[in-house]
Amino acid sequence: MKLEGKIAAVTGGGAGIGEGIVKCLAEEGADVAVIDIRKDNAEKVSADVKAKGRRSLAIIANVTEKDQADYTLKQILDTFGRIDILVNNVGGESKFYYEEPGIDYSEEREWDDTIRLNLRATMLMTRAVAPLFVNQKSGKIVNISSIGGRPMAGGPPHGGGMSGNEATLSPMTSYGVAKAGVIQFSRLTALQLAPYNINVNCICPGVLYTPLYERSAPRRIKSTPGAEGLSYREYFDKYVASRVPLGREQTPEDIGRVVVFLSSEEARNITGQSINVDGGLTP
Repeated sequence: MKLEGKIAAVTGGGAGIGEGIVKCLAEEGADVAVIDIRKDNAEKVSADVKAKGRRSLAIIANVTEKDQADYTLKQILDTFGRIDILVNNVGGESKFYYEEPGIDYSEEREWDDTIRLNLRATMLMTRAVAPLFVNQKSGKIVNISSIGGRPMAGGPPHGGGMSGNEATLSPMTSYGVAKAGVIQFSRLTALQLAPYNINVNCICPGVLYTPLYERSAPRRIKSTPGAEGLSYREYFDKYVASRVPLGREQTPEDIGRVVVFLSSEEARNITGQSINVDGGLTP
């Protein structure tokens, strides 16, 4: 096993891409702290890790808050005594995490929450573990960004045009900016931490059918001409068939296997890189 005896932590590990990452880490021998804002999700995935014969801890925390990021690290150290691998996976389109029924969700709030969810959480957790990694002169950090943070010919995926009037930005604007920030953050921290034998890399997932995708599907369908009447899955499959060169969707386990590689000694000379896992969709 590539990660036998290693201690890993995955933020947003309770569903979707995060769950796939946790699964792959555990299958390669790592003990895993599953961090999620949703208690049921974190506990279920943590139980799955234990069923594979590995140690696990479910931590319920909102790592966009500094005190909760620090609390998360303390829980990991109290349970496992150390940490070897940090996967910053928390992210998404903030509206589908924060919006409350009947509350006007302004463009300004959407922008602030998206930056907070995607970029601030990554910064806070990285800043929390960095002193430990520096002291032990080893550590792996893998940040999960998105192809939405890459320059894309033909515009953003799943429809991203302005709706209503030209003064209103698509939610994909703030999302793309935040994910581009994660890519640049990964590069800069990789350079700063390289002298201490710490690897920092970034993965840009492509097109995955996850719970987060389902929450955003109505908006995607509404903003895509000719998509009316399609089910969420039909819309997704049509997009994949028409846009992804390999003609197939990506899975959480596809992302997880790249995380395993970047967290292993096989990737000891890889740092500061951003890797697309998208079936050839982006350059």
